Amino acid sequence: MSIEQEPGILEIHTSFASTEFGKILAGRIRYEKYRPDGVTNDRWRELLGADVNNLSHLTLTYGLTRSFVRRLRTSQAELLNPHEETVLQTAALIHDWAEAIVGDVSFGDKTTDDDAVERASFEANLAKFYSGNATELIDEARQDIIFDHTSKLGKMFNAIERVGYLRTALRASAYLESGTAPGFENSFLWITADVLSNQIPALVTYAVDYTPVSEYLVHQEPLVSNAFDRVNDSPSVFENYRETQLTKLAQFDQAEAVWRNYLFPG
Repeated sequence: MSIEQEPGILEIHTSFASTEFGKILAGRIRYEKYRPDGVTNDRWRELLGADVNNLSHLTLTYGLTRSFVRRLRTSQAELLNPHEETVLQTAALIHDWAEAIVGDVSFGDKTTDDDAVERASFEANLAKFYSGNATELIDEARQDIIFDHTSKLGKMFNAIERVGYLRTALRASAYLESGTAPGFENSFLWITADVLSNQIPALVTYAVDYTPVSEYLVHQEPLVSNAFDRVNDSPSVFENYRETQLTKLAQFDQAEAVWRNYLFPG
């Protein structure tokens, strides 16, 4: 069965989107802390794309997951069986449902306590989120992937999510290079610095295990390297972290060292 023929996957999203919780996510944005004052949700999404809307982020992640699965089928077919493919794609569509209740916390600010609250909220409200025929599939994705990044599928999904973060940061960085988003320079530098710091070391590690991640990093190498250079040219961006700016600068430097070693090992 091809990816396109898998039954019921998008019905899960359609069902959730029609609930009050889906409508809440549709009205919210991600990367909120980086947004300049006075910028509307629509303008933020216009600039940074579907990934910064809480609801469309789910379908975008689903698309990334489909691409990941499709590439594994030709490069590492032994890694996934058909059921695992389905569960992984289900996780993409449901992974942020509880944020309609608990809100979205930026990646670098999220704590284990935040994760615990989100997990409890998901469990308590699953029947309100969805009432169709895929409840068992959703519950499997919830337990084995969304709230377990150490499992086989949890690691894969974590890699996919991190690719999603990097995609958005590279989009922000592209505006800095082109100069086509005046007034957003600090915001987009901050996003770029934060995402590179948080995601590059993990993605370099995942590239060893997953061909799709390795191929993505190779393809995006010029953009990632330019993004590091752009942040280095504007070190004042770390003032956004206030009392933790030295710690964040050190984290960024470490991420850059990992990236340069990845490109030029030894």
